[in-house]
Amino acid sequence: MDRGTIRVLHVDDEPELLELTELYLERESDRVDVVSEADPERALTRLEETQIDCVISDYNMRTMNGIEFLEAVRAEYPELPFILFTGRGSEEVASEAISAGVTDYLQKESGTDQFAVLANRIENAISQYHAEQELEQTREYFSMILEHSSDFVMIVDKMGNVDYISPAVERVMGYTSEELLGDSAFDFTHPDDLAEASETLGEVLQNPGEEYTVEFRAQHKDGSWLWLEVRGRNLLNDPIIEGVMVNVRDITARKQREHDLEQQTERLRDLTRFLSHDLRNQLTTISGRIDIVEQEIDSEHLEAASQSVDRIEEMIEKVMLLAEYDQDAMEREAVHLASMAEQSMRTIGHETQSYVVEEDLQLLADAERFKTLLENLFLNAFDHGGEDVTVTVGVLADESGFFVEDDGQGIDAQIRERIFDSDFTTSQSETGFGLAIVKQIVEFHGWTLSITDSAAGGARFEFADVELPED
Repeated sequence: MDRGTIRVLHVDDEPELLELTELYLERESDRVDVVSEADPERALTRLEETQIDCVISDYNMRTMNGIEFLEAVRAEYPELPFILFTGRGSEEVASEAISAGVTDYLQKESGTDQFAVLANRIENAISQYHAEQELEQTREYFSMILEHSSDFVMIVDKMGNVDYISPAVERVMGYTSEELLGDSAFDFTHPDDLAEASETLGEVLQNPGEEYTVEFRAQHKDGSWLWLEVRGRNLLNDPIIEGVMVNVRDITARKQREHDLEQQTERLRDLTRFLSHDLRNQLTTISGRIDIVEQEIDSEHLEAASQSVDRIEEMIEKVMLLAEYDQDAMEREAVHLASMAEQSMRTIGHETQSYVVEEDLQLLADAERFKTLLENLFLNAFDHGGEDVTVTVGVLADESGFFVEDDGQGIDAQIRERIFDSDFTTSQSETGFGLAIVKQIVEFHGWTLSITDSAAGGARFEFADVELPED
């Protein structure tokens, strides 16, 4: 059917009126093609089989009145133009028709002038219907564009030429939309990144509907280079988009942070290599010479020097442990709070009577690091409360995690925010790294940590948002 043709389904149980209406409507407009049906039931079947642009129906029909027929049409075709063309005119019928969703209402009259009016009403109804469809398509179009909206969006053809680009591109890259329309999206790609960007477009074209992501450098209008994250999806067969949908995000700041972090990590590796090799070698030499001098001289200063060497060794171990957590990947497994607490107590050399397990909990954690966390908490309790302190572990009331508490002297509220700093300590014999390691392990697991007082007046560490194994 020609795109400009309007196919009308006319339903009336008067065959002569059907024939007359078809004759005059097609005479009034060369666009109108009338399909006639005397039976409303057959008309419903015809709607299923034929593309219809508008329905005209009588009201008084033997098997089904016009309102019932309208309701049956609306159940399957809620937006299809429907004109009630009836010889029975009343406010009651008009009200029913409007309530049922009729597009237009026209009362039959004598003479042939009414068909000119009817033809005009048909064309108006179709025009309104098409306008509403175009509006809905436009809304859907921009809805799809903005569905994954980021810094700016583009639609490119299969060659990568820009068919559409949102105005936000000027804020990101300095160019206006008009400056980029019709250009290749690769014109501004860094030469070193061009091959990967082109390869990604090829993958997008080969896999319609699948989304692919690539990161590359693009040149700003001022000549500087930006890092962009580009996500593309092949919608060439979509009647609305008809292209490759591209969502673009400026990730220059993120890339700079990643670069800075890499440099910091490399410096950290250099530091750990120095600590583990050069500094330890020097400490071994100092310790050996102290042992030799102790054999020749009896002095309390030598014992103090030896203790200082031991303290430096401990500090090196703690620093290297922190550095290791910055570099290694974490592997989670199901562990039991009770058994990990027992192992930790044995590692630090305390009897099992030194702690109590109120309730066990199975959780997902990196076993080695979880054990280290408990060891540092237990050592912190004994360092501040003495050997007689009892440590208790158990499950939080809301079962979101666990706690570790003691019956020692507690932690002053004024210093609770500082105790996790690696350089903070309240004792001359401590390194200050223990609770910093605890915080690091908590952050790696994604837990939340809070400090309060235990019922006995000691310190209570609560660990929430802990991941539990699935049943």
